[in-house]
Amino acid sequence: MENVRSYQVAVAWRSLAVAFAAAGLIAIAFHERVAALAFIAGTLIGLASLLHIATGFDRLTKGGKGYLPFLTVESLVRVFVAGAAPFVIVGRGPALGYFTYLAGFVAPLAVAVWAYRQQIKAESAKTGTAS
Repeated sequence: MENVRSYQVAVAWRSLAVAFAAAGLIAIAFHERVAALAFIAGTLIGLASLLHIATGFDRLTKGGKGYLPFLTVESLVRVFVAGAAPFVIVGRGPALGYFTYLAGFVAPLAVAVWAYRQQIKAESAKTGTAS
């Protein structure tokens, strides 16, 4: 893939658009500001995690085995931050806040899969191969 940066930017903008649209819908339809905030925070943390994983693998391929201990520590920190975030954001709030955080956390992954699929279709249309 030649345009990794443009792909990352597209995924980020589309994820944020989905997050703000969904958070607006949650805030208006359910009158749950905490749940809407949790969705946006989940999306931001999920997006950061997704991009961090991608750059971590890139650094691992360039740095070799010497980078492996740093990758392990970074992964542990990422898991702890992503796991502790809903408790910090929602606190002892409604269960809807936790569910919306999780939905927001996986939303960038769904957007990335969709964007990657669209890119594969566009590239295969250029080369004339069937998808």
